[in-house]
Amino acid sequence: MLLIWRNFGEYSHCEVICLKLLRSLPWRHIFDTFCALALVLLLAYAALPFYRSGPLPAEMPALPVELPTQTALMAGYIVVLDAGHGGADGGAVGTKTKVVEKGLNMTVTRLVQEELQAWGVRVLLTRTGDDALADTKKKDMQARKEIMNTAGVDIVVSIHMNKFTDASVKGPMTFYMKGSEAGKQLSEYVIASICERLEYPPRHGNPGDYFVVRETPAPSVLVECGFLSNAEEELLLQDSAYQQKLANGIVAGVIAYLQTLPCPASQLPPSPPPA
Repeated sequence: MLLIWRNFGEYSHCEVICLKLLRSLPWRHIFDTFCALALVLLLAYAALPFYRSGPLPAEMPALPVELPTQTALMAGYIVVLDAGHGGADGGAVGTKTKVVEKGLNMTVTRLVQEELQAWGVRVLLTRTGDDALADTKKKDMQARKEIMNTAGVDIVVSIHMNKFTDASVKGPMTFYMKGSEAGKQLSEYVIASICERLEYPPRHGNPGDYFVVRETPAPSVLVECGFLSNAEEELLLQDSAYQQKLANGIVAGVIAYLQTLPCPASQLPPSPPPA
């Protein structure tokens, strides 16, 4: 800036003294600091109007966990969730870690229950804890049958873990009662959604003749989440993030199937009064 001034005429005696003082190191630093401070204050003053539009909220409101229309859409549907085995009947046991199937079944079942209820679906559980429903296997299965045959049930989902002699076999599977077209459709929806969530090659549902898909009039599917006989999958089935993906897939398939059904009675408009 001082160099520019030198190009315009001669300086007065007073100006020459000022210039000599400013040329010394301490005074130049003071002058530069003053200019910088003035520039900061000028910019702050120019930006002041942008801060006068109103105070910012102390905390942004949280987004809703679920959409109201989502809950209303599925309200009235009833799904039975059956966590396989329980009590003395622990089911399959992991080859490496010796994890017991019944606990994994319940963990995934609870995750599925939570998601379905968020959709507005009414969920009935066969067992709610570690214990079986009765002191013998026959009585336990009979008690499950009574719950699965509750009036108004739309579908039944039984959740299990698999095991096989060949340790290389892995991946999710679904089974439906052979001859049941509705069961086949439900099974296909569920296995497709699970494979998508797990980024697994597509698979199809399998026909079978198992108690949980045979002893109920409602469309039903038996979900085998994976193989405890496969070392890699045995660890994955105990991982919480993987369990959540399994639950997401099961729920997505169930919801997709329910959306193909007629609206439940609770969603139908009231009948007009008699004329």
